[in-house]
Amino acid sequence: MSLKLYCNDMSPPSRAVLMTAGALALQMDLHQVNIYGKDLDTDFLKVSAADTRAPYAINPQHSVPTLVDGDFTIWDSHAIVGYLVGQHGSDDLYPKETKPRASVDQFLHFDSGVLYPRVNTIINSIVVENSKEISTKNISAITESYKFLDTFLQSKNYLAGPSLTVADLCCVATVSTATIITPISTEKYPNLSTWYRTCKNLPFYEETNGAGLNKLDALVELKLGRPRTKDFCE
Repeated sequence: MSLKLYCNDMSPPSRAVLMTAGALALQMDLHQVNIYGKDLDTDFLKVSAADTRAPYAINPQHSVPTLVDGDFTIWDSHAIVGYLVGQHGSDDLYPKETKPRASVDQFLHFDSGVLYPRVNTIINSIVVENSKEISTKNISAITESYKFLDTFLQSKNYLAGPSLTVADLCCVATVSTATIITPISTEKYPNLSTWYRTCKNLPFYEETNGAGLNKLDALVELKLGRPRTKDFCE
């Protein structure tokens, strides 16, 4: 039975799942969900148009990404990538051994607890709340995250060890979104810059992350009502 993914390719968590599927060479039935408007898709609210159950039948949180695999439904990007690797992948992307897996989980928690909330605060303020300015405090939060990541990546090619894992895929989905607002300085963050370039060179990156990122970039510029400058970006 085919995998059905409710997603929005402008959303970093959705792109993290799409990249994981790309790494695993998985085909999924993609259903794009409008997350930036008032009206969400009927098919996302209910299992089908004929479904008489209350809305939110697929996902009570109404969040993307949401994966439907036959009679099994799961949401939260980190839960989904772990499920996909467990069902269809090898130990490389998400190790089964306790200590290597703990290292991967550490960076997944960094993504969900530190990195993504900081980036999402800025993106939501522009795209949803129509803010035309970005506070220095919010910019500083992004650059602090860059400093953390640059330190994490010292003497390492990837976040959790010598090879690519879901930690890299989830974090790069968020980091690439942050670069819309705050480009990564090669001089200030050389380790992060190298890692980001490595991730961008993955064969599935452009299709699974770059395309949606470009859409979001264009939407941010449209919402700001002017071409974005880099005056506040360092």
